[in-house]
Amino acid sequence: MKKDLLEKSLVVSAPTASGKTVLAEIAALNSIINKGKKVIYTCPLRALASEHYNDFKKKYSKELGIKAGVSTGDFDSASSYLSKYDIIYTTYEKVDSLLRHKADWMNGIGLLVVDEIHNLSTDRGPTLEVVITKLRLMNPEMQTLALSATIPNAKELSKWLQAELIESDYRSVELVEGVYFAGAFRHNKGFDAIPSKKEPIHALVEDTMKKKKQALIFANTRKRSEGIAEKMADVTEKFLDEKEKAVLEKKSNQILNVLEQPTEQCRNLASLVKRGSSFHNAGLLTRQREIIEELFRENYLKILSATTTVAAGVNLPAFRVIVPSLYRYTANGNQRISVGEYKQMAGRSGRPKYDSRGEAILFASNELEADELMEEYVNGAVESVQSRLGVAPVLRVHLLSAIASNFVFDLASMEDFFSRTFYAHQYDGMKSLFSDVTSVLEDLKEWGFIKMDERKFYATALGKRVSELYLDPLTAKRTIDFLKQGKAHDFAYLYALADANEFRPLFSVPGKKEAALWEDLQLKKNLLPIDVDREMFSDADLLQKFNTALLLTEWITEVSDESIAKDFNVQPGILHGKLQISDWLTYCMFELSKMLELGQHLPALHKMRKRLKYGVREELIMLTELRGIGRVRARRLFNAGIRTIGDVKNVDIEDLKKIIPEKVALQVKEELKKA
Repeated sequence: MKKDLLEKSLVVSAPTASGKTVLAEIAALNSIINKGKKVIYTCPLRALASEHYNDFKKKYSKELGIKAGVSTGDFDSASSYLSKYDIIYTTYEKVDSLLRHKADWMNGIGLLVVDEIHNLSTDRGPTLEVVITKLRLMNPEMQTLALSATIPNAKELSKWLQAELIESDYRSVELVEGVYFAGAFRHNKGFDAIPSKKEPIHALVEDTMKKKKQALIFANTRKRSEGIAEKMADVTEKFLDEKEKAVLEKKSNQILNVLEQPTEQCRNLASLVKRGSSFHNAGLLTRQREIIEELFRENYLKILSATTTVAAGVNLPAFRVIVPSLYRYTANGNQRISVGEYKQMAGRSGRPKYDSRGEAILFASNELEADELMEEYVNGAVESVQSRLGVAPVLRVHLLSAIASNFVFDLASMEDFFSRTFYAHQYDGMKSLFSDVTSVLEDLKEWGFIKMDERKFYATALGKRVSELYLDPLTAKRTIDFLKQGKAHDFAYLYALADANEFRPLFSVPGKKEAALWEDLQLKKNLLPIDVDREMFSDADLLQKFNTALLLTEWITEVSDESIAKDFNVQPGILHGKLQISDWLTYCMFELSKMLELGQHLPALHKMRKRLKYGVREELIMLTELRGIGRVRARRLFNAGIRTIGDVKNVDIEDLKKIIPEKVALQVKEELKKA
């Protein structure tokens, strides 16, 4: 590679598995070694950041003495420890958070690598767009390397970034895309007969197994992903050898025991994994997802039936990608997915080093549909990347952040800042944004987050804290109003969590439960921090928020994962994901209470955060702080009369082993000895 190219900002538009990551590594090494400048590598998913970090560290850290770091959590910290690293792998949101906390080391960035820059078109696009704009302002000489699958308006992106465009259709593994219909795979390279009297998925999976390959099947719902995995297990288990069966048996037990008390989903998943088939969706717990991904990468699992969580970035290629349906359920009903989303799935086809080609297969029910799918999806153009910044709710988040971190301080600087965004580049400057931004400024002023002095404006101490806490200003405003009411009891706090914009999407309410829930809502309306009789007519989500508060109440009163899953139709992964959001929102509530000197909330919020973390009543908080002691084991100890840390220290080890597993008992005793 020519040295001058190494120094340039680039937009690289090329298919999945075409070598974009290698290009990023070379540019990073050049920045670190030859220029002595730090590198930020940002991508959409935590798992993806960790994957790239581990790969880079293994290749270069020891041999070249390069310090690599990864940071994807803790949104209320400047993470000053990151200053000692040469390259930092992180997510879009974490970079945004670091900028809000004014991490001083970010003034020395030599290279910004933006993985999956087509995410500018998604809900997370505005955050990415503002991050890029801020970093370029802070580091005028910074090199930018933007990576993407093929996109039609790559020239427009490169113009915005003042970068050279590199476009390529090269793939290390040939990609064959087409449609399966009437026992044949008709594709862009020709025609393959795969005759079968069975349903299409079954026929293709059986054919995949005979070829000793793997398949990724993309389902349009979580429930469908599980159903497909279950059906395909009948096929996959016939093709497993003894070694594979032994490994899958061992990993199946790990999957089963991720929770102290396995749920029905845990049991189903563990049972399927033994048979060489699995599903992968947001309903799984993080550890379960990690085990499944590892098994699929190492070719122990033969079939993975996944929702779009896999297509979005985790590196799980397979010989064959099967997309049975192009429809997705949306707020506007069932709609076809974009060509771009299909191409993301198709891009997973073909394992470098193992396959000479990869196949992406759609299903058609007749000749006419087969022709249409070939034209629209297989040979169709991917949609252009479009900025999503120009929406009032998005603007209020990023305008407060820009003011609080001193990027914007008057009308001129505000215009200059937004004129540098991709939105302004796409839609001819600030004209279309100006009225929205002015309206948002008035809201921020009214809520006490900014002050305006003649033509200048600046963030108040409260506004700065809201920005640092990574809260939507509207959520912060509602939270502050609630805290000032003084309703300091459990259910009010839990409802306030459900009322936050960050908690969306809310848990849905089945139609058959609605009447009983409305009745329960009336009985409990005095516990809520709102005027229920008024909100019934103005808040369309009132019942869902109330239902969510009931679910969280069950969690902190030790109702089992299994019961919560059945009563609220929520999978463990979804529940625990929402509990992480609840933890963060409770922390924000605590911090705002401190700032507003509303000390009456602090003890209750401190306990509530612990209870949400562990899913326990108040009396078990101390016991669950011990490593290896979760909600179930803590309750067993408590019921056996072991109710404090002192009790655990004093109890005989043999008696302790009768209550909790021996390994955990020994571990706890060892931990307390060191304390």
